[in-house]
Amino acid sequence: MARYKVFENPSNRHREKVKDGFNWAVFLFGPLWYLFNGFIGQAIAWLAVAALAGSITLGIGALVVWLIAGFRANKTLATKYLHQGWRLVGYEEKGVFTPVETSDGPSSALRP
Repeated sequence: MARYKVFENPSNRHREKVKDGFNWAVFLFGPLWYLFNGFIGQAIAWLAVAALAGSITLGIGALVVWLIAGFRANKTLATKYLHQGWRLVGYEEKGVFTPVETSDGPSSALRP
């Protein structure tokens, strides 16, 4: 089963989940995932690298590039949330939420 990192926006307490591991949407749809998630520069860069690698290797290189992008995409999204000020509040696996312990005690998700 998939494991997710759970991020919380401190201003409105909205939560988003980011899957750990491989991102099939990136592998299958390439730069579209990056565009829809606001990574326009990365979408263009990955597309350029895939086009170059694919042209040199008769398409095999492009598959390898999108395979690498699929492994990196979820980490990129998690980093985006952290840079925007969101907090990692826990992990979710099989529908069970496990809060992250912080230096000031349990996660704020457990506090009233």
